[in-house]
Amino acid sequence: MLVSILHRATGDGLALVGLAVLVWWLGALASGPEAYETFVWAAASPIGYIVMIGLTWAFFTHLMSGLRHFVLDIGAGYELDTNRFWSILSPLIAIVLTVAVWTYIFVRDGGLG
Repeated sequence: MLVSILHRATGDGLALVGLAVLVWWLGALASGPEAYETFVWAAASPIGYIVMIGLTWAFFTHLMSGLRHFVLDIGAGYELDTNRFWSILSPLIAIVLTVAVWTYIFVRDGGLG
């Protein structure tokens, strides 16, 4: 049940918050260097990092849950132990992938800014 709720919540979060960030980023790109610098400053602030990391986690959580549901839709994984195993593992994989992506971002060039 929790995985299903997370799937819906992360989908809504990606649609609302992700779309807002995307529109702001595109608008900043179209508005020139000063607007883009403002966007980068906001994205590299502590709150910006929380939002960006949250969006990354939401993306991977939604992806892993969607893959789990895809497997269920083809008729596999309905055994209680298998279903429970992937219900627990899906959010954990999402956390590992989020940590991996942000570790790469910070190691590669020290963050967004």
